[in-house]
Amino acid sequence: MSNSAPKYTLIYWGGIPGRGEYVRLALQYAGEPYNQINDDSVRSHVVNSSKTGYPPHFAPPMLKLPSGQIISQTGNILSYLAPKLGLEGDIPEGEDEEATAVRKAIINQFVLTALDLNLEAHDTHHPIAKMLYYEDQKPESKRRAEEFRRDRIPKFLAYFSQAIEGNLQGGVDGYLYGKKTTTADLALFHVICGIEYAFPKRTAVLKKEKKYELVWKLKDRVAKEPRIASYLASDERVPFGMGIFRHYPELDGED
Repeated sequence: MSNSAPKYTLIYWGGIPGRGEYVRLALQYAGEPYNQINDDSVRSHVVNSSKTGYPPHFAPPMLKLPSGQIISQTGNILSYLAPKLGLEGDIPEGEDEEATAVRKAIINQFVLTALDLNLEAHDTHHPIAKMLYYEDQKPESKRRAEEFRRDRIPKFLAYFSQAIEGNLQGGVDGYLYGKKTTTADLALFHVICGIEYAFPKRTAVLKKEKKYELVWKLKDRVAKEPRIASYLASDERVPFGMGIFRHYPELDGED
């Protein structure tokens, strides 16, 4: 991490990785220092233009920019940061405006799909209402988790496997776009880490299937990136627990 003064401030709930972790990983990968607001004052930034200025923000994560402007929505923040942190993929010499727009859109497509998987994983333990406790919706959670394990995880893995395989520039090490790490790679890395934590029995079975091996190759590659490896080994990395990815043994299974 650079010794320069932080330009960015991440505003997100403390004590959980959550959606804020996708932003942290991008900043950590680039060695970009940042401040965090992760105390009780986070709530005062929600739908409060008198605090944050225009526009209002529905929920964290939010990112305060060097200009003082605040932006929100995980995918939107990553799209903003990608070109500033060198996470927007290979840029061919002479690339025209349309090709640039398409390249950015493809990377953002992968990011948003990873965030879809993130949301579906969350909804296995909160399928009825976010404001209810898990204990208030356990029967529904069990049904939702069974379908998620059986159908949804394999479908997402098949999609990302096909994308990695189709990226001819990426070689055997696993990249979603080109041959440089992008925000898409980091997003997929984190969501797979979360799925492994929440559903260890199911992912142990799926990891044995050759048709998904490229996804785990990408995950392993990202984990070995020097700044990411250092971050994962540090106290800064908030462990999974009671956030989006939760391990309830009764929701896990081999199929």
